[in-house]
Amino acid sequence: MTVEEVLEEALKLEEDGRKFYLDGMNRVKNGLSKETLNRLADEEFIHMERIREGYERIQEGKSFAWDSRNNIRKSSREFFENVFTEAQKNKEELVTPASEETDVLQTAMDLESKAHRFYLDQAKATSDEKVKEFLDFLASEEYRHYNLLYNTLEYISNPTEWNYREEKPIFEGG
Repeated sequence: MTVEEVLEEALKLEEDGRKFYLDGMNRVKNGLSKETLNRLADEEFIHMERIREGYERIQEGKSFAWDSRNNIRKSSREFFENVFTEAQKNKEELVTPASEETDVLQTAMDLESKAHRFYLDQAKATSDEKVKEFLDFLASEEYRHYNLLYNTLEYISNPTEWNYREEKPIFEGG
């Protein structure tokens, strides 16, 4: 694939993901699921902008460039803490997920996994170091999105177990 073709496919993956997240928000009941899908839709939009910027530079005959990771994302831990801290404040509002909700989250995880694999494969195939760096960045974003979706699904399915696992309790001997 040419760099242009890779960026066109990347743009399509991000557009499809964003559309799925926006549509999915109407299919889920849980506030945490809605917030997760909303945040991911926002992040996919930012990715789409960065892909378009790089594509336009190539179309203009310039070399590929992007504005690094600055102002694009929070760390995974910060992202998780913001979303899940809010969810824990509203524990009583948690709704046991219906099968459609778990299907939406699982399908979203599948989309993120597919995008992650695509970006990794294309990063290996390109000789342009700037494009490779950008694709590696997108792959790491998709991996982070997958983890957020996984944690969302785990939390809404069993909040007590999720908290126990995340808190990593220490047992004292006696």
